[in-house]
Amino acid sequence: MGKNPKAYTSPEDVQTAGAYHKAGDVFVTDAEPNDNWTEVKPKDAHAIQASTEKVSPDVPLENQPIEALRALALTKNVDGSGMSKKDLIAAIKAANEPAL
Repeated sequence: MGKNPKAYTSPEDVQTAGAYHKAGDVFVTDAEPNDNWTEVKPKDAHAIQASTEKVSPDVPLENQPIEALRALALTKNVDGSGMSKKDLIAAIKAANEPAL
């Protein structure tokens, strides 16, 4: 650990840091990438992630795993790298606020 997390997709299911990701889903990790992982930029991750649901709408953000929060942050164009879970939640909530 210690590297900056990056977003990836994989043609097969992946488990990182105790989080399970289905094939094709965007996942965020600072683990060394597997040969078949494809790095995606935040703007591309947004488009990919929009078609999948990582964060259950029935579960409060505070109860979501940090990997799911990092993925959600990418869909909101928020760079969650290096953020604590509390900071990620605050950034996601701020991104959800309508612009004045």
